[in-house]
Amino acid sequence: MSGSGGSYLAPSNPAPSCATLQLDTQLASPKVSVVANLAVNDILDIVLSQSAGQQTVVALWNGAEAGGIVDPLLSQLRNCMNEGEQYQARVLHISGGQVRLRIYHV
Repeated sequence: MSGSGGSYLAPSNPAPSCATLQLDTQLASPKVSVVANLAVNDILDIVLSQSAGQQTVVALWNGAEAGGIVDPLLSQLRNCMNEGEQYQARVLHISGGQVRLRIYHV
């Protein structure tokens, strides 16, 4: 019996650069008191935070934490931010306590 015996490699999409990195994601663990004041097209600051000894990424609205960021590209976003790159997020959609954001480089 013969065969190729090779392994399958998924198509490789090059990771975007820090300057072109953009994520459409949902706000994780939204803070109700902050989210209640948000409107579509509001701009939030994306910052690094320390929580329980781990570095997290959070969205701030007027200095108050609106919630966390969880996304498949989170590690790249965190790496870029650790290199000094800055990001903001625009509120795309609000439905009850769920907030959809577009994170982009500034």
